[in-house]
Amino acid sequence: METNLKQLTQLDQILTTAATYTHSEVAAKQLIASPLVNELAAVQTQLQLTQEAHQLLLNSVTLTFFNLDQLTAIQTKLDQGLLLNATQLGLLGDFLTSGQRLMTTLRQHATIAPRLVELMGPVTGLRGLQQRLTTEINHDQVADQATPELARLRQKISQQRQQVQAALTQFAQKHAQAVQSRRLITRNDHVCIQLKASYKSRFAGNIIDQSGTGSTVFFEPKMAVQRGQVLAQLVAEESAEVYQILATLTGDVQQQWAQLVKNQQLISQLDQIMARGQYALQTQSCLPKLTDDQHLKIINGRHPLLGQRAVPLNIELASHQGLMITGANSGGKTVVLKTIALFALMVQVGLEIPADAGTEIPVFTQVWLDIGDNQSLAAQLSTFAAEMTTLVTMTDAIQPNALVLLDEIGSGTDPEEGSALSIAIIDYLRAQQATIVATTHFSAIKSYAVACPTFMTATMAFDRKTLEPTYQILLNQVGASEAIWLAERLGLSQTILAGARERLGK
Repeated sequence: METNLKQLTQLDQILTTAATYTHSEVAAKQLIASPLVNELAAVQTQLQLTQEAHQLLLNSVTLTFFNLDQLTAIQTKLDQGLLLNATQLGLLGDFLTSGQRLMTTLRQHATIAPRLVELMGPVTGLRGLQQRLTTEINHDQVADQATPELARLRQKISQQRQQVQAALTQFAQKHAQAVQSRRLITRNDHVCIQLKASYKSRFAGNIIDQSGTGSTVFFEPKMAVQRGQVLAQLVAEESAEVYQILATLTGDVQQQWAQLVKNQQLISQLDQIMARGQYALQTQSCLPKLTDDQHLKIINGRHPLLGQRAVPLNIELASHQGLMITGANSGGKTVVLKTIALFALMVQVGLEIPADAGTEIPVFTQVWLDIGDNQSLAAQLSTFAAEMTTLVTMTDAIQPNALVLLDEIGSGTDPEEGSALSIAIIDYLRAQQATIVATTHFSAIKSYAVACPTFMTATMAFDRKTLEPTYQILLNQVGASEAIWLAERLGLSQTILAGARERLGK
């Protein structure tokens, strides 16, 4: 039901747009899947966090986020009991360093974002682990200074390589006529002379490999063999030392992994909150006042998906007051319904509202939406039957403090029966303390709304001079459906239209 509600109100599109401001796929997916929260205190907390993020951005505060997706492979390797390599350990060091810098920046702006600072309080820099990782891993390699033994081995390896190279260079200079090229080359972990094949039997040493044509052999002179063996032994000792360092660091990471995961979750949460703040900044949204008595007030509310085409919505409903919207087709009635529903749900996922200051949004326990063409061909249901199925589900599960939005209730059947059923359903929903916003073309339902003390009527403005809707809502009015106007606009024959007007006059 929640997924369907997000799709019907297009909240899913809003969340997808907000998710583009995150810095990892992990955070983006979590933001898109944000659950609807209907507890006032919890909604208030999330909105205050979003508002602080909004204020940080307004003050040009930049938070640098680590790409959390890079930790996925590390999690997999640890789950499999495998050793982390230097690159992965380096990433963890970068992650911890990034977290420390993030917290430093936040604390510097604690006056703007005190709740964000408090939220991120459990993030720990794990300074001991961070210092070991950043000291012992450098540029995706185990650093020379990781241990005294590794530093000693690498120094000796460097010296021994120089001795091997000196021996080979000396051989190449002494036997220049036998050498194909003075450039030394490595084959099978041996540094070799490029010797002409015709000379391969004239010198003591080892033939390591040969060229594809066979004209050149890669030769290790005897004087370099012994030095090369010493070098190979040192390299083996270095590899063993590096393995031990990686194993120790992997063990250290495993011991702290629970806290690292907690850090990851909190930083993902902060990334999502900052993305919500960025969305608020982009849509010129504000922090609405939340109410628990169903009092709804929207000041210049703009449907965020309509962009510059959005006509600001201004509406106020007292506690437990309903709204019946009438007027022409294509006049914007459904947009009003969707805007109210969207705003009610946006606050439940921690998003500020694209409206002006002073806007008040209730936190509803439920939001029910019966909107659009509900005809179900797959279920072989008519439009009316499909709508009734939705309304049966709704009336069976309705709870106090629910928001119910009904588009063209009772349509698709005999107007008298449809009106009678619709009025009975609305009466039942009112008795369950629901806030009802509905649209209709039926005269009986319009008359009911006019006579009902807890209903406000409204119509969508229509300019008869231009024969165009203005998409503005006019409160405390009842509008005509303008069916003849719409038929004329769509090109129906003037003869037919004249006949319709004559019958309507009678």
